[in-house]
Amino acid sequence: MRSYAKNQIICYQGDKPQHVFFVLKGHIKYYDFDVNGNEKILHIIGPQNVFPMLYAFGVSNEIGAFYATLDAVEVISIPLKDFHDAIKTNVEFSNKLTRWFLTEIEQLTFRINSFEKTDSRSKVLHALKYLATHYGEHDDTWSRLNFATTQQFLADFTGLTRETVSTTMNELERDHTIRSGKNRLIEIKTSELDRLS
Repeated sequence: MRSYAKNQIICYQGDKPQHVFFVLKGHIKYYDFDVNGNEKILHIIGPQNVFPMLYAFGVSNEIGAFYATLDAVEVISIPLKDFHDAIKTNVEFSNKLTRWFLTEIEQLTFRINSFEKTDSRSKVLHALKYLATHYGEHDDTWSRLNFATTQQFLADFTGLTRETVSTTMNELERDHTIRSGKNRLIEIKTSELDRLS
């Protein structure tokens, strides 16, 4: 088992690790940089997930982007050979990985769809709905994100500028669609997100 502090890089682009990681606690961002040097978040990985996904399954021969922690993270480090042996010999484990992989593809499809939104409000709403659905703690009305979500994070996540995200978030807060909790933990009114996005 390994522990990582907030904002620590676990894997670098181009790495060829001999281990696969299973997330026990915390959240990890998978990100790259655009031609202007701006960070672009491609995916979020939470508890009960495996990474680096494509590398672990032999689809790529090196890691395609960076993996860094969003909060305090605990992972189990599994030797790559043991992981591959388990896939080959344990049918139940292999079936569970297949179901997990399909869920990941569904999430990535949702993310790709968000980039097709033409206006900034729709992009932010779509991103918030995605985060609430996959990384929120729900009650009857609100969904609270499990990790701190800054305006810069949302800008990196949506491909918008921080100023645009700030304006949109202020509008959403005035409309009572979102509210800011302690430690930058955003709460989202799920029914409003469904209606607006």
